[in-house]
Amino acid sequence: MRLLAGGGPSSPDPHVLRALTTPLIGQFDPDFTRIMDDVVQLARATFFTASEHCFAVSALAPGGLEAVLNSLLTDGTSVMIGGSPRFVSETAEIVRRVGGEPSGDRMGEWIVVPLIDPYTCQLVPVREVAAHAHTQEARLVVEATLGLGACELRVDDWDLDVCVAGADYAVGASSGMSLVTYSAEVQALMQGRESAPRTSYLDLLQLQAYWSPERLNHHTAPTSLVYGLREALRLAQPVADLWARHAEIGRVLRDGLSTLGLETSGDLPYSVVHLPSGVDEVHARRRLAEEFGVYVTIVGPRAWRLGLLGADARPEGVNIAVAALRTVFGA
Repeated sequence: MRLLAGGGPSSPDPHVLRALTTPLIGQFDPDFTRIMDDVVQLARATFFTASEHCFAVSALAPGGLEAVLNSLLTDGTSVMIGGSPRFVSETAEIVRRVGGEPSGDRMGEWIVVPLIDPYTCQLVPVREVAAHAHTQEARLVVEATLGLGACELRVDDWDLDVCVAGADYAVGASSGMSLVTYSAEVQALMQGRESAPRTSYLDLLQLQAYWSPERLNHHTAPTSLVYGLREALRLAQPVADLWARHAEIGRVLRDGLSTLGLETSGDLPYSVVHLPSGVDEVHARRRLAEEFGVYVTIVGPRAWRLGLLGADARPEGVNIAVAALRTVFGA
């Protein structure tokens, strides 16, 4: 067994794991399309949006972002990317592959930022970024994988043009699905493009039709993952309570790390731990996993991301993680 203390992905709740074992039925069986409709409604509640364009993508978080960029960008579209150098580099590679042009520090037609940067764990003020973008006639894409369910996010109130997130972090679904929502204006832009997106499988217009009453036969959904996604989204309601739970567990974990004398940075519910001098990083991480079953994420030189999300966000998890670190670091 592992305690996934690396700030995502998280361990699915037992109810989610049970849902994954539900017998398979046809993708357009009325019982299954009702489940799809439940996913759409629950996703709207989780994003705090009333958008008609809110559904799941059969892909991990990078695939969800690629679906967005594949559907929005045409050859030469300029894209400004914010965040840590590693997030910028990874996103720029996707932008180039779908025909866009990273604009560096210059304003682009589109802006892409994380809600919480996966490498620094710093919260980006996306509401203010969106307001500024709109004054410059640019539009904003928010990659919210680390934030959805973990901290406040209100797509409609904050006037976010597009928001996409992997569902296997604070939402607590099993890995393999992402959620996306976008405005009616963005929908019109996708419909008005002169050429089709480069990748059919990641074409949001087709995926939108698949999840809508139209039921376009675009692909066969990963049925079991959809079962699990619905259950995870159901357990995530009301989302404001989920935000509060993650904030509290993140604070308790940060306090525990402080008692060990560890230097931390980043915004709750995450903590980036900067390893003390003299600690053998490889040996320490191996001991955590092999002796204590605690997994942490490497996010930089001598820097680990810690966080307890979803079903792992519980006081017992904090106690296990802190006790293991105390032994490994000899604190």
